[in-house]
Amino acid sequence: MDKGLDSDRDRTYIEPIKWCRYIVTTAYVTVALIILAHVIWYFAAQTILAHSSDVYLWDYIILPAIGLFSLTFLADLFVRSPRFSLVSKEYISLTLFIIFSFYLSLTHNIARVLLASFILPIFASTVFLNVKITRWTFWISSLAVLLVGVKIYFSGKLDSNIIMQIFVVCFMFLCSYLLAKVLILYGRDNLKTLMHFDDKQQNMQEQLKLDPFTGLNNKKTFDDHLLRLMEECRNTQKFISLAIIDIDHFKSVNDLYGHGMGDRVILYLSEMLKKIQNENTQAFRIGGDEFSILFKGCRTEETYRTCEYLRTQMSSFPLRTADDKLVTLSCGIVCVDPENADLEMLKNAADSALYAAKANGRDQVVIYNDLVPSAERA
Repeated sequence: MDKGLDSDRDRTYIEPIKWCRYIVTTAYVTVALIILAHVIWYFAAQTILAHSSDVYLWDYIILPAIGLFSLTFLADLFVRSPRFSLVSKEYISLTLFIIFSFYLSLTHNIARVLLASFILPIFASTVFLNVKITRWTFWISSLAVLLVGVKIYFSGKLDSNIIMQIFVVCFMFLCSYLLAKVLILYGRDNLKTLMHFDDKQQNMQEQLKLDPFTGLNNKKTFDDHLLRLMEECRNTQKFISLAIIDIDHFKSVNDLYGHGMGDRVILYLSEMLKKIQNENTQAFRIGGDEFSILFKGCRTEETYRTCEYLRTQMSSFPLRTADDKLVTLSCGIVCVDPENADLEMLKNAADSALYAAKANGRDQVVIYNDLVPSAERA
């Protein structure tokens, strides 16, 4: 079960590097609190210090402050460095607190309750949702406690009370490790649920952007994208082009050949529009048999070539084998510098060009300029 939990872990959404930095930051605070506690005790208990003032000052305040802060600083550099793997940073950040607990347990013989502080890195390891790391933390903490016991043994202070304390602490380690595994399983289950919900929500949001019949972006997406694209092109000083396409006599196609044929015509044009889409070209169905294309950084000539290609390809759509009728489209295009135009101007210009194409006989691409005559859509 552990192997299954630790394999294929998606490390992109839980931001473990963030937690490594939080743990190191907590280590700085912990060192400051340890030193502060010794400073307070130094001034508040001068008469009952176990060592002379000078010895206590150096052994419990100055040297530990230098050593612990230096160790934390090195761990901080390690965690922030891009040269090391993420897993090694997780191990280092947790090892820091194991060292702190080891230091406190070795230097404070009268405070055996500090042995329980080794439980803290075990629980801290659960933030990484990795049973292997938690297991490693458990064994290292247990080894550190045994080393403390060896030190006590050789100091001649080992008695039944100390043995019982070490035994209880080791038992607490085992319990904390098992509980940590439960927390990891619980966290992973919740994370999977949240990710599944997030995927469903994103999928729903994506579906709301699309026209359900053709799979192209819909009119609302067109309006939103056009607004963003205008702003982007202003900032990057790129031209923006808009093409509006309308299928000629589409009502007649439905009346003569049926709505099924009309749907095939819509889908045929939609598939062509999907093929021309790229990073700088986006197609939209803005209603019925009307489509639009937005071009980023394309000049009039390039926009015209693309729309002319669509027009010629559309005329090859077969209505009936024995029928010489063709499906054609009309298109109006406009290319502007966003610095000198706004949304309404862009839309109105493309509409005017489309009206002109319709008025001039359909089956053509018209480029907007100041000479384009106004024409009612036929």
